[in-house]
Amino acid sequence: MDRIALRRYAGPAAACLLLALAAAAAVLAFPGARAALGTPWANGALLALLLALAVCAVAALARRRWLSALFHAGAAAVIVGGGITAGHAETWQVALVDAPAEITPPEYRRTVVDGDVAELRGFAIETYPDGMPRQYRTRLAFPEGERELSVNRPLRRKGVTYYQMSYSQARDPYGRAWWATHLTLRRDPGAPVAFAGYGLLTLAALGMAIREARR
Repeated sequence: MDRIALRRYAGPAAACLLLALAAAAAVLAFPGARAALGTPWANGALLALLLALAVCAVAALARRRWLSALFHAGAAAVIVGGGITAGHAETWQVALVDAPAEITPPEYRRTVVDGDVAELRGFAIETYPDGMPRQYRTRLAFPEGERELSVNRPLRRKGVTYYQMSYSQARDPYGRAWWATHLTLRRDPGAPVAFAGYGLLTLAALGMAIREARR
Protein backbone atom coordinates (compact mmCIF):
# COMPACT_ATOMS: atom_id res chain seq x y z
CA MET A 1 0.00 0.00 0.00
CA ASP A 2 1.54 3.32 -1.05
CA ARG A 3 1.79 6.51 1.00
CA ILE A 4 -1.21 8.14 -0.65
CA ALA A 5 -3.43 5.24 0.36
CA LEU A 6 -2.03 5.29 3.88
CA ARG A 7 -2.81 9.00 4.24
CA ARG A 8 -6.30 8.41 2.90
CA TYR A 9 -7.06 5.90 5.63
CA ALA A 10 -5.08 7.55 8.43
CA GLY A 11 -7.74 10.18 9.20
CA PRO A 12 -10.73 7.81 9.49
CA ALA A 13 -8.63 5.32 11.45
CA ALA A 14 -7.56 8.01 13.92
CA ALA A 15 -11.16 9.20 14.32
CA CYS A 16 -12.35 5.64 14.98
CA LEU A 17 -9.60 5.13 17.53
CA LEU A 18 -10.52 8.36 19.32
CA LEU A 19 -14.19 7.35 19.47
CA ALA A 20 -13.27 3.89 20.74
CA LEU A 21 -11.04 5.34 23.45
CA ALA A 22 -13.73 7.80 24.53
CA ALA A 23 -16.30 4.99 24.72
CA ALA A 24 -13.89 2.77 26.67
CA ALA A 25 -13.11 5.53 29.15
CA ALA A 26 -16.82 6.22 29.64
CA VAL A 27 -17.58 2.54 30.25
CA LEU A 28 -14.66 2.11 32.64
CA ALA A 29 -15.88 5.08 34.67
CA PHE A 30 -18.87 3.05 35.86
CA PRO A 31 -18.32 1.03 39.06
CA GLY A 32 -19.89 -2.02 37.43
CA ALA A 33 -16.98 -2.22 35.02
CA ARG A 34 -14.53 -3.00 37.80
CA ALA A 35 -15.50 -6.68 37.91
CA ALA A 36 -15.04 -7.05 34.15
CA LEU A 37 -11.70 -5.27 34.27
CA GLY A 38 -10.42 -7.74 36.84
CA THR A 39 -10.85 -10.76 34.60
CA PRO A 40 -7.70 -12.23 33.03
CA TRP A 41 -8.89 -11.72 29.44
CA ALA A 42 -9.67 -8.05 30.03
CA ASN A 43 -6.34 -7.40 31.74
CA GLY A 44 -4.52 -9.23 28.97
CA ALA A 45 -6.29 -7.26 26.26
CA LEU A 46 -5.50 -3.94 27.94
CA LEU A 47 -1.87 -4.87 28.49
CA ALA A 48 -1.50 -5.96 24.88
CA LEU A 49 -3.04 -2.72 23.64
CA LEU A 50 -0.84 -0.63 25.92
CA LEU A 51 2.24 -2.53 24.78
CA ALA A 52 1.32 -1.96 21.14
CA LEU A 53 0.77 1.76 21.74
CA ALA A 54 4.07 2.04 23.62
CA VAL A 55 5.95 0.32 20.80
CA CYS A 56 4.34 2.63 18.26
CA ALA A 57 5.19 5.69 20.34
CA VAL A 58 8.84 4.64 20.72
CA ALA A 59 9.09 3.85 17.01
CA ALA A 60 7.61 7.25 16.15
CA LEU A 61 10.10 8.98 18.44
CA ALA A 62 12.98 7.08 16.87
CA ARG A 63 11.87 8.35 13.46
CA ARG A 64 11.25 11.84 14.86
CA ARG A 65 7.56 11.66 14.05
CA TRP A 66 6.49 13.78 16.96
CA LEU A 67 2.79 13.99 16.14
CA SER A 68 2.50 10.22 15.86
CA ALA A 69 4.33 9.82 19.17
CA LEU A 70 1.95 12.30 20.81
CA PHE A 71 -1.03 10.44 19.41
CA HIS A 72 0.03 7.02 20.66
CA ALA A 73 1.15 8.36 24.05
CA GLY A 74 -2.21 10.12 24.46
CA ALA A 75 -4.12 6.95 23.58
CA ALA A 76 -2.11 4.98 26.13
CA ALA A 77 -2.75 7.62 28.81
CA VAL A 78 -6.51 7.50 28.19
CA ILE A 79 -6.53 3.72 28.63
CA VAL A 80 -4.39 3.88 31.78
CA GLY A 81 -6.59 6.61 33.23
CA GLY A 82 -9.73 4.62 32.51
CA GLY A 83 -8.22 1.57 34.18
CA ILE A 84 -7.28 3.55 37.27
CA THR A 85 -10.79 4.97 37.42
CA ALA A 86 -12.38 1.53 37.12
CA GLY A 87 -10.15 0.08 39.83
CA HIS A 88 -9.88 2.89 42.34
CA ALA A 89 -12.65 5.49 41.90
CA GLU A 90 -15.03 5.87 44.84
CA THR A 91 -18.50 7.42 44.98
CA TRP A 92 -20.67 7.87 48.05
CA GLN A 93 -23.72 9.84 49.19
CA VAL A 94 -24.04 12.31 52.05
CA ALA A 95 -27.16 13.97 53.50
CA LEU A 96 -26.75 16.96 55.85
CA VAL A 97 -29.59 18.62 57.79
CA ASP A 98 -29.78 22.41 57.81
CA ALA A 99 -31.04 22.82 61.37
CA PRO A 100 -29.63 24.97 64.20
CA ALA A 101 -26.53 23.43 65.76
CA GLU A 102 -27.93 23.71 69.28
CA ILE A 103 -30.81 21.34 68.50
CA THR A 104 -29.15 19.07 65.94
CA PRO A 105 -26.75 16.20 66.73
CA PRO A 106 -23.33 16.97 65.20
CA GLU A 107 -23.44 13.91 62.94
CA TYR A 108 -26.52 15.33 61.19
CA ARG A 109 -24.64 18.46 60.07
CA ARG A 110 -21.17 17.17 59.27
CA THR A 111 -19.25 14.43 57.52
CA VAL A 112 -15.61 13.38 57.66
CA VAL A 113 -13.67 13.17 54.39
CA ASP A 114 -10.08 11.92 54.55
CA GLY A 115 -9.79 12.96 58.17
CA ASP A 116 -11.13 16.51 57.60
CA VAL A 117 -14.52 17.60 58.90
CA ALA A 118 -16.91 19.13 56.36
CA GLU A 119 -19.72 20.89 58.26
CA LEU A 120 -22.90 22.32 56.78
CA ARG A 121 -23.11 26.07 57.32
CA GLY A 122 -26.12 26.83 55.18
CA PHE A 123 -28.48 25.59 52.50
CA ALA A 124 -30.51 27.91 50.26
CA ILE A 125 -33.10 27.35 47.54
CA GLU A 126 -33.63 29.94 44.81
CA THR A 127 -37.03 29.86 43.09
CA TYR A 128 -38.73 31.27 40.00
CA PRO A 129 -41.68 33.68 40.40
CA ASP A 130 -44.06 30.71 40.16
CA GLY A 131 -42.35 29.01 43.09
CA MET A 132 -40.50 26.34 41.13
CA PRO A 133 -36.92 25.75 42.29
CA ARG A 134 -34.31 27.41 40.07
CA GLN A 135 -31.11 26.66 41.93
CA TYR A 136 -30.02 25.34 45.29
CA ARG A 137 -26.74 25.92 47.05
CA THR A 138 -24.85 24.30 49.90
CA ARG A 139 -22.22 26.08 51.96
CA LEU A 140 -19.69 23.88 53.73
CA ALA A 141 -17.02 24.74 56.28
CA PHE A 142 -13.64 23.04 56.03
CA PRO A 143 -10.58 23.50 58.26
CA GLU A 144 -9.26 26.15 55.85
CA GLY A 145 -12.55 28.04 55.50
CA GLU A 146 -16.00 28.02 53.92
CA ARG A 147 -16.77 27.02 50.33
CA GLU A 148 -19.98 26.76 48.31
CA LEU A 149 -21.34 24.38 45.70
CA SER A 150 -24.53 24.32 43.66
CA VAL A 151 -26.18 22.44 40.82
CA ASN A 152 -23.75 22.23 37.86
CA ARG A 153 -21.07 23.93 39.96
CA PRO A 154 -19.32 21.19 41.93
CA LEU A 155 -16.72 21.80 44.59
CA ARG A 156 -13.29 20.18 44.22
CA ARG A 157 -11.04 19.74 47.21
CA LYS A 158 -8.04 17.48 47.79
CA GLY A 159 -8.92 15.04 45.03
CA VAL A 160 -12.61 14.76 46.03
CA THR A 161 -15.42 16.36 44.02
CA TYR A 162 -18.64 17.38 45.80
CA TYR A 163 -21.78 17.42 43.63
CA GLN A 164 -25.08 19.05 44.61
CA MET A 165 -27.66 16.39 43.78
CA SER A 166 -30.99 17.12 45.46
CA TYR A 167 -32.70 18.08 48.70
CA SER A 168 -35.55 16.89 50.90
CA GLN A 169 -37.28 17.67 54.16
CA ALA A 170 -36.26 16.10 57.45
CA ARG A 171 -38.22 16.24 60.72
CA ASP A 172 -36.84 16.28 64.22
CA PRO A 173 -38.41 14.41 67.16
CA TYR A 174 -40.63 17.48 67.84
CA GLY A 175 -42.15 17.41 64.36
CA ARG A 176 -40.32 20.46 63.08
CA ALA A 177 -39.30 20.33 59.41
CA TRP A 178 -35.83 21.24 58.17
CA TRP A 179 -34.17 21.12 54.80
CA ALA A 180 -31.68 18.34 54.14
CA THR A 181 -29.17 18.72 51.32
CA HIS A 182 -28.08 15.61 49.43
CA LEU A 183 -24.52 15.52 48.07
CA THR A 184 -22.60 13.01 45.99
CA LEU A 185 -18.86 12.77 46.69
CA ARG A 186 -16.51 11.22 44.18
CA ARG A 187 -12.79 10.49 44.25
CA ASP A 188 -11.34 9.62 40.84
CA PRO A 189 -7.53 9.31 40.72
CA GLY A 190 -7.65 8.22 37.09
CA ALA A 191 -9.32 11.38 35.76
CA PRO A 192 -6.15 13.55 35.59
CA VAL A 193 -4.32 10.81 33.65
CA ALA A 194 -7.21 10.37 31.21
CA PHE A 195 -7.60 14.13 30.71
CA ALA A 196 -3.86 14.43 30.09
CA GLY A 197 -4.23 11.73 27.44
CA TYR A 198 -7.11 13.58 25.80
CA GLY A 199 -4.93 16.70 25.80
CA LEU A 200 -2.13 14.87 23.99
CA LEU A 201 -4.62 13.47 21.48
CA THR A 202 -6.01 16.94 20.86
CA LEU A 203 -2.54 18.37 20.30
CA ALA A 204 -1.72 15.54 17.90
CA ALA A 205 -4.96 16.04 15.98
CA LEU A 206 -4.40 19.79 15.70
CA GLY A 207 -0.83 19.26 14.57
CA MET A 208 -1.92 16.79 11.90
CA ALA A 209 -4.66 19.15 10.68
CA ILE A 210 -2.19 22.05 10.43
CA ARG A 211 0.33 19.88 8.62
CA GLU A 212 -2.22 18.72 6.08
CA ALA A 213 -3.51 22.28 5.54
CA ARG A 214 -0.01 23.46 4.65
CA ARG A 215 0.46 20.82 1.98
